[in-house]
Amino acid sequence: MNFYPAPPVVQAEIFVRIPDALRCTGQPTDWRGGSSSPPSEIFLEGPTYLSTGDLYVTDIPYGRILKIDAQKHVTECIRYDGEPNGLVVRDDGCMIVADYKQGLLLFDPVAQTISPLLTRRNLERFKGPNDLIVSSKKEIYFTDQGQTGMTDQTGRVYRLCPDGKLDCLVDNGISPNGIALSPDEQFLYVAMTRSNAVWRLPLHADGSTSKAGLFFQSFGSSGPDGLAVDEEGSLFICHPSLGSVFVVDAEGVPKARIVTAANGGKNLTNCTFGGEDGRTVFITDSMKGNIQCVRWHCRGAARTP
Repeated sequence: MNFYPAPPVVQAEIFVRIPDALRCTGQPTDWRGGSSSPPSEIFLEGPTYLSTGDLYVTDIPYGRILKIDAQKHVTECIRYDGEPNGLVVRDDGCMIVADYKQGLLLFDPVAQTISPLLTRRNLERFKGPNDLIVSSKKEIYFTDQGQTGMTDQTGRVYRLCPDGKLDCLVDNGISPNGIALSPDEQFLYVAMTRSNAVWRLPLHADGSTSKAGLFFQSFGSSGPDGLAVDEEGSLFICHPSLGSVFVVDAEGVPKARIVTAANGGKNLTNCTFGGEDGRTVFITDSMKGNIQCVRWHCRGAARTP
């Protein structure tokens, strides 16, 4: 039950459309995005903005990482045998990739090479990593979604420490997807797509978590996906089946609903902050192959190397 009035609606606009020459029309892929829909010629995810003005996105079914520069020129950086989803930038400028097929990989945007970072837990392959974030302590938090859902509640959330120690924080996730840290890094937010929810995990000083709770509940055929946080602590929740990005404050009170652009698609899968002043929200319009954007009143909380 929600006693708050409907928040203001903000309409996004198209920032850039991936040109036809860079779409994989007619190329074979067995990736279906967890649905019965036919394969798409493109499926964007993992938006990541660099201080250089470059915006990187992944194209999951075709194993690609694309770059949109400050002049909105799009290039294919790399194509490999994988299914890249989330991206996050390290301090050295390399990007960690959450790859469904291969685990955690390391992409060097200068050399345009990709290499393994963490492909197994002990000897076991991961279910299928989805998204990730790096803390100020250089800990990598990532979701291991695979095909988990209401009938297989075994999705995992991991923390990889700088010394190589791997901790499993959640082992009963219902399709864990997007992931974000609060600005003070005391809480971890995890989108549980197939239960249409976002969980909030307190992070204790010893690295453990307890009393994880339900922070946000929605509806629709495909629930919360990518997450982002602004410097005020508000959480941005991408919802592909509703064509929206819901914004709630640190207490869960509704602040805004960002809706898809006039000529955009419904599948708004992930978002990130960027732009010269850090106040532009870039949103992947995945199946349409667009990047949408919205101007926000404050900066994002994430560090931009």
